[in-house]
Amino acid sequence: MTPKDSKLVLCTRFDELGDWTVEQQFVLQMGSSYLLAHGLGVPLKKNPKTKINIEKSGKYTLWVRTKNWTAFWSEGKTPGTFRVAIDGAEDAAEFGTGCPGATRAERAAWYWQKGGEYELAAGEHTLALRDLSGLDGRCDAILLTSSGEQPGDSLQDYKALRATLLPEPAEDKGSFDFVIVGAGMSGLCAAIAAARNGARVALIQDRYILGGNNSSEVRVGLGGQINVDPFPSLGYILNEIGPDRYGNARGAHHYQDWKKWDVIAAEPNITLFAGYTVDKVELDGKAIKAVEAVEAIRQNRIRLSGRLFSDCTGDAHLAVLAGARTMMGREARSEYGESLAPEKADGFTMGVSIEWYCEDWNTPCSFPDSLDWGLKLDEETVEPVHRANWYWEVGMNDDQIADAEKIRDYGMYVAYSTFSYCKNRLAKKEDWECTHLTWVSHVSGKRESRRIVGDLILREQDLTRPIPYEDGTCTTTWRIDQHYPDPRNAGKYPGAEWMSIGKLTPIDPYAIPYRCLYSADVPNMFMAGRDISVTHIALGSVRVMRTCAMMGEVVGLAASICASKGILPRDIYKTHFVDLVALMKKGAGRTDVPYTQFYHQIDRTGHQAEDR
Repeated sequence: MTPKDSKLVLCTRFDELGDWTVEQQFVLQMGSSYLLAHGLGVPLKKNPKTKINIEKSGKYTLWVRTKNWTAFWSEGKTPGTFRVAIDGAEDAAEFGTGCPGATRAERAAWYWQKGGEYELAAGEHTLALRDLSGLDGRCDAILLTSSGEQPGDSLQDYKALRATLLPEPAEDKGSFDFVIVGAGMSGLCAAIAAARNGARVALIQDRYILGGNNSSEVRVGLGGQINVDPFPSLGYILNEIGPDRYGNARGAHHYQDWKKWDVIAAEPNITLFAGYTVDKVELDGKAIKAVEAVEAIRQNRIRLSGRLFSDCTGDAHLAVLAGARTMMGREARSEYGESLAPEKADGFTMGVSIEWYCEDWNTPCSFPDSLDWGLKLDEETVEPVHRANWYWEVGMNDDQIADAEKIRDYGMYVAYSTFSYCKNRLAKKEDWECTHLTWVSHVSGKRESRRIVGDLILREQDLTRPIPYEDGTCTTTWRIDQHYPDPRNAGKYPGAEWMSIGKLTPIDPYAIPYRCLYSADVPNMFMAGRDISVTHIALGSVRVMRTCAMMGEVVGLAASICASKGILPRDIYKTHFVDLVALMKKGAGRTDVPYTQFYHQIDRTGHQAEDR
């Protein structure tokens, strides 16, 4: 389109955001952070508004970048709609109704929805949004243009439009010894371990809350054991930052986010960049030279350079941007000789859990009936529980990267539909009269996506025979925990199941080889967390958060050696592993704080209960 005399306004930059939520999970898929009307079925009262300046008087057409988030599963009218007002006058259009298209994916895509035409004088004007339902309407940007052309809907068109109308040079934030992307439990422990051993660390987190799946945004409890042989000092960092209580889908305070913040803030060698998504990488040959990241609210850009990097994103985003080889899905049985692997390779992964819960209060309440747009449930298929748990799992047959927003949305779709059925149509709905939907996570609790290829790929038989390697580091204790669609649920909703079962294979405690913790392709990149170098089957053991935290601690210790000696991650294995062993014997955590990590050390998968 012709950008002449056009005004592009990013909604996260509004002067007032009201009660709308800044959503930044899908920047790499759809190009931006956006505003989400996450009101749990109650229209939001405080709505976003802002002042804009029109430079030239004229007739302008209103375009709004939005989507119909329920169109993947429903032909009915979506509940996620909103209005736009210019200078206090609401446009006639109801936005978020969906992109006209032949397929469900096309109807549910991000698109520019056309509004009315306005005579606007040069000078100051106001824009405002008004949520209509509290059920996750979403607005990314507003375009006012005097051009008669329609803006393109593709990601490439959108990026080109932003580059023209809103160029944003990156501010240089300096150089560091060690740049960590991702501040889940693995990234946090990597940062703390490296910093305490003298490295200058930059920690980049794409959210404003630390802890990943164990944060108050996702609310998954910690699992696995720490402080076990052969290096029992590994894990004390996790004890410093981990909550002292067990449970999924509990109150926000349960996850003690402040512990993570306090420990990070106390480390003078750590510089935290919260709310930034890394979306560009600069290479020097095959090595990473620098990264660029975009912030979620103001959407300003920064650049950080470094000697060493670590991908602690879980999704291997940094690795892919740097050109490293990754794996996703299940390997064929013949590829690594794994007895638990399928005969043929496929794209199946363990899924995402969207945690939610409701509470019984003394006051009656209502909730919108999802009959027109929601999941088709009946007395046999509904799960009338008050709390989701691990087995509420979606997206196992989807692409965990490309379909990330769709997967998250389906988790919310199931939660809303379930609660709506219980409130409005359940045979014993009187039992739900005073039940309030208290919390639904809008942040995906992921188990699996891409894994980065290292110098060694850990396999099933390494864990079960076991086959020890000379470069063992932290120890995985969780059984090989593989999730599959629950046959009862999948039979009723083939390809769109939301319940899973767990199948467990025992292992002895096993020391994860160091060669699984750095890239085979990018010479200065470590990795820690669920994206390390393992097969799909082996991931079933190493993916739990206490184990991931210890991986991070090992990587942080290794990075400090690399920084002090001017060597690369592979050199640790070749010539300096004895130095890493010495640091792993010491660990980097404090032992003078109360020890609280006694809970959920053994896998209880297979027990399906809401755990109230």
